Amino acid sequence: MNSENHLLFEVCDRVLYVTLNRPEKHNALSLALLSDIKTLFENYSDNENIIAATITGSGSKTFAAGGDLKELSLLKTEAQAKEMSLSAKASLNAIRNFPVPVIAVLNGNTFGGAAELAVACDFRIAASHAKIGFVQGRLALSTAWGGGPDLLQLVGRSRGLQLMLTGKMVSSDEALSLGLIDKVVSNGDSLANYVEEFLLPLRAQAPQVVRVFKALSDSYRNGDSRKSMQDIETKMFVDTWVHEDHWNAAEKILPVRGRNNDK
Repeated sequence: MNSENHLLFEVCDRVLYVTLNRPEKHNALSLALLSDIKTLFENYSDNENIIAATITGSGSKTFAAGGDLKELSLLKTEAQAKEMSLSAKASLNAIRNFPVPVIAVLNGNTFGGAAELAVACDFRIAASHAKIGFVQGRLALSTAWGGGPDLLQLVGRSRGLQLMLTGKMVSSDEALSLGLIDKVVSNGDSLANYVEEFLLPLRAQAPQVVRVFKALSDSYRNGDSRKSMQDIETKMFVDTWVHEDHWNAAEKILPVRGRNNDK
């Protein structure tokens, strides 16, 4: 990974906490930062102790200001544009394909490429003052990092198309009503505290169960056929059925059920 301090991370109580740390640039997503995101998530993908990851931005005003426009303005040719798009898409795919849920913690405004990063995650929790927008069209551009398909799948064709065509920055409350985000944390409440509450049931779940449900949801996201998803489900069920965590959990329930049935 790059030696710059533009990406902070730590693992605490089985959660990978990631922070975009370019406050002087409103946490703009430079190519180096995107590359480090890819490396980080790939490095932790095989860590079976991890049950979730969160990603947020430094400060309270901006989650991330999209791509680093000063840097991207140097890319003039079709080949350069394609290389950048594929490289950044690979970085966000490392988030999409992460084997446990990834939560975007939107501490502030989120637009352009940052909105694509947000919808690459599995869940989005936003501060009440945060706004989110797919503003690429304002620069006569399309989405480039896989965010267009993610948005359409998340909110539906009509709503997604409208958001991209208008480039509208929507409030967190409107984003919640659209299904674009999952929770708005009110003013005066701690965003970090709510995230920890959100993580509680994941921490209580058996790690392999977290992973198998994430794998099933990824299969749906990738457009796999119903048969393919059912095949995945069967394999996951068999794997979890024979796991000792299942039998330990069953031992806590079955004796109680037996006593109740005897009454």
